[in-house]
Amino acid sequence: MNILFTGVYSHLHGGLERFAERTAAALRAHGHHVDIVGDPPQVLDERDFVLMHKIPPSLGELQRLKAQYGPRLRFYVHDHELYCLRRHYYTPLHHLCERTYSFFPCRLCAAITRPQWVLRNLLHPLTAVLEEMRTVRTLVNSNYVKGNLVKNGFAPEMVKVVYPLFSPPFKAEAESHSWLPDNKLRILFMGQLLAGKGVGMLLDAARQMTTPHTLTIVGAGRDEARLRAQAPEGTRFTGWQDNAQRFFKDADVCAVPSLWNEPFGMVGAEALSHGVPVVAFDVGGLSDWLVPGETGLFAQTQDGRARTPLARTPAAFARALDQMADPAMLKKMSANAIRTVECLFDPERFLEKLLNWP
Repeated sequence: MNILFTGVYSHLHGGLERFAERTAAALRAHGHHVDIVGDPPQVLDERDFVLMHKIPPSLGELQRLKAQYGPRLRFYVHDHELYCLRRHYYTPLHHLCERTYSFFPCRLCAAITRPQWVLRNLLHPLTAVLEEMRTVRTLVNSNYVKGNLVKNGFAPEMVKVVYPLFSPPFKAEAESHSWLPDNKLRILFMGQLLAGKGVGMLLDAARQMTTPHTLTIVGAGRDEARLRAQAPEGTRFTGWQDNAQRFFKDADVCAVPSLWNEPFGMVGAEALSHGVPVVAFDVGGLSDWLVPGETGLFAQTQDGRARTPLARTPAAFARALDQMADPAMLKKMSANAIRTVECLFDPERFLEKLLNWP
């Protein structure tokens, strides 16, 4: 097949880009030709399959792609941009949002958050984009995101869950893993150092833990200086790393303290592929792959509730991390993690679901 990916920009290096690179490599390995571009080309040539990774820059560009490719056009949802102008799906007060898109409330929310973008948000044709996109076959990375699209008027049969593609699980690495080698729980955070990623919450949780531990923060972002100043003594900041995956082999648990509605939570699923269990807040689509007691733990209130604002506290996260300080439990969760990755993220099944839509 002759395939085009659009909406993948070479100067960005986030989860979307990793997904696109892996998917393109897998397709090429199966004999397909794949071109990757940012904005849609000025001249649209013939393609057997076109996958949009971001909404095109203008409504006209979207309509042009639809007119050219019809049912050969797909959209893969990586975030909340189809129904949230802020793309994070939580309010300026850091409350998780559950509403459907509405013109005035959503534009007011976006304006409060980014006053410099008021004019852009006022003029953004999101209502028209939603209308156009409801007739495009849409792939999503979690059942949570599918539910949000259905709430926003998408027909369920126009939305299909296709989990992201991962490398085959690192079985040998997981089987030879040494758990708590110095009787200290080795906690790893990997991601952008931004408020919504919850690193500040994690640092506060580390202070409240009763278990001896080490904490490694891999990543960079605009809040890095503040977080370094806030961090308890002994916290290791590595900055941006090109080969961040190597840090999993020296971790006992991967912390995903996100405070926003992660559509999928790529870093947590990547941890599972290395046999490393995850501790997280129960937000967004994380529950598609984090099974409490099997592949990790969700932070909970004292009475056992996880998907509630009352569980998104440093104390709750500290309790969950303390529970992980058991080598036998970690080893069992590691084996479960590998099996989960093999089941949910099988490459052949991924390609079949990606390319074929009955």
